[in-house]
Amino acid sequence: MKRVFYFLTCVLLTAACSGGNKQISVTVENPSTFDRPNEIVEIQWTAVKQKLSLTDNQTILVVDNLGQQQPFQLITNGSDSIQSIIFPVSLNNLEKKTYRIKAGKPQNFAPMVYGRLVPERKDDFTWENNRVAFRVYGPALQATGEISNGMDFWTKKTDSLIIDKWYKNDLSGKASYHQDHGEGLDFYKVGRTLGLGMTAPVYADSLCLGKNFTSAEILDNGPLRITFKLNYDPYKAGEKTVSETRVISLDAYNQLNKIVNIFETDTTELTLATGIVTIKDSPEITYGDNSGILAYEVPADSLNGTIFTGVINPKGFGSIKSSYGHYVGFNNYVPGTEYTHYVGGGWSKSGFANFDEWIGYLKKQKDKIDNPFKISVE
Repeated sequence: MKRVFYFLTCVLLTAACSGGNKQISVTVENPSTFDRPNEIVEIQWTAVKQKLSLTDNQTILVVDNLGQQQPFQLITNGSDSIQSIIFPVSLNNLEKKTYRIKAGKPQNFAPMVYGRLVPERKDDFTWENNRVAFRVYGPALQATGEISNGMDFWTKKTDSLIIDKWYKNDLSGKASYHQDHGEGLDFYKVGRTLGLGMTAPVYADSLCLGKNFTSAEILDNGPLRITFKLNYDPYKAGEKTVSETRVISLDAYNQLNKIVNIFETDTTELTLATGIVTIKDSPEITYGDNSGILAYEVPADSLNGTIFTGVINPKGFGSIKSSYGHYVGFNNYVPGTEYTHYVGGGWSKSGFANFDEWIGYLKKQKDKIDNPFKISVE
């Protein structure tokens, strides 16, 4: 009920709909030659509000061409005002559909994303959607001497949101989330590494890792997208001091997070390494494409199956190699600018039979990033 209440508050459902028949049509077209189900589209809120002549206390709904209401979310990006509206669209190859946005009272839709700071587990920040879950490590864990600013990956084979349940059961001793009790588990190893697809500066052929995040701020939290910001204490890259922030967002249905890093330092250029930790003394099964894809198959676990990991940098990589215990893509970077990439994982027991299927998924995701849906608003 708290999540539903948050959604209602977020989208300003503070009053019933007012009269009037104004509506706008949103036509969405798939430019790809493959089907694209449950993809989140985003429209600037100013266009919607102006075209509908909305007052601050009016509510809206989104309907498809059959008049069926669709889930949606109003995005604030942590500000005091609405920035955009998002909703899921499914289109076959080269298909086009029209949706309508109008004043009205929307249905309640169950959230498909969720995340929070977990102080009862040493300040983890953990988040999920209806496909996958992830976590990063906070200050209380660092205080124990365990330092890691890498990303962890939790496998799931349920559409349900499981974070609170898994933590509660694990901390009470009822059921460990390191064992599969029918919904998935955490069996990915991070340690003092980048984990799954994080980024760090390189200096004198050394990977310069920061420590655990110092603070976390939720910018949006469902029902279709969670976005949060992580801050880190400054750390050294050679003689230079680097300050880092990360803004991470995860949409419903997606295996991949969008990550926007900003590194600040008093130099005109840095070399950045985006990497996936590899398992020492094990054969490396990897895929690398300078146009922007990195993938690594974690050695199979005889009980729990195989994790597949991947990174997409829309602008490509300058070079790719195995180094520093990671499979890494390198890029030159101008400090203070945004460095954007996409990071996630798949599992042999939920949706991906083998590494080739995972690579196929990443290639399609890269195509989606390069060729977004064509959207027109009337």
